[in-house]
Amino acid sequence: MKIYKARAPMRIGFFGGGTDVSPYAEEYGGKVLNCTINLYVRCMLNASTEPGLTIRSLDLQEVSRLVSGRAWDGKLTLPQAVFDALPHLHPGFTSDQPGYRVTMFSDAPPGSGLGSSSALVVSMLRLLYNVANEGFDPHDLAELAFRIERIDLGIPGGRQDQYAAVFGGMSVYHFGQGQVRVEPVLDDPTALLELESCLIIGYIGNRQLLRHHLMADQVQRLVKGDTLRYHDETKAFVDEAVRLLRELRIADFGRLLHDAWEVKKAFSPHIAPPIVDEVYAMALRHGAWGGKITGAGGGGFMVFACPFDRRLALERALGEAGVQVRPFSFVTHGVQAWSLEEHPTPT
Repeated sequence: MKIYKARAPMRIGFFGGGTDVSPYAEEYGGKVLNCTINLYVRCMLNASTEPGLTIRSLDLQEVSRLVSGRAWDGKLTLPQAVFDALPHLHPGFTSDQPGYRVTMFSDAPPGSGLGSSSALVVSMLRLLYNVANEGFDPHDLAELAFRIERIDLGIPGGRQDQYAAVFGGMSVYHFGQGQVRVEPVLDDPTALLELESCLIIGYIGNRQLLRHHLMADQVQRLVKGDTLRYHDETKAFVDEAVRLLRELRIADFGRLLHDAWEVKKAFSPHIAPPIVDEVYAMALRHGAWGGKITGAGGGGFMVFACPFDRRLALERALGEAGVQVRPFSFVTHGVQAWSLEEHPTPT
């Protein structure tokens, strides 16, 4: 049997985050600027000596199994939901059939704010389409990933993560009116290279426990009308950011991150807990132009823009503050899949 593999990239969200979430996206139109990076969720499918289907997460150290029917034994709800969304790919396993094993892991921890959950779903879907030798439309793939997370499993959030994992690159995503438009914004790689040389990302802590309450709080405040103006403002930053990138004005791009972060914090008082404010203030003291939380807020990864000659000093200061600085590069591709023949292990 062949070995099938896939990987989907995570992303750094720069501007417009939150405007891709309902009901704002449908009522007013959302707009988000993000770019994929070389941190991935990776998965593999191959034959197993155990009957049925086994899903194993190496980083979470969890296992789920499906031996017959549709009764899952295990806690890996995201990959389980992917298989349940494509029932024709596993019509039923019995104890006397050969088995299959799916193995997966993420380059970043859960709750990172880098879109790892959506990258997992997209990676799994692309893997299964490859196993079945089925073609797919990228928009349909992103929408299926959105449905699995937001509707089937009821995980609150928007659409930008699924689309970024599918399409990749530095892009503006336009949401609303029942469709999503993907707009790549850079033809010349110089802007990406220069921006990358001035960016630092660092992990400040797990926001897993805050995620559901934080997103629900932001939606509630929007519905009441308390934050509508702030959503409009954060969306307006996207066009300005694209213009600055195209003009190679990276310092001004970094300063715009600061302006947008001040607006984003108005979405909810829970977005920036004290540790986030402390780290951010320290980064500014060490020369950062600006920065932000990379996801919905509460913790996870932060991104900072700073002059090239201040990077090492800022990285050292972040490390001394307990922030885990992580090297990264931008990538211009989305999800990828491939296969190869499995060769017996020599005895």
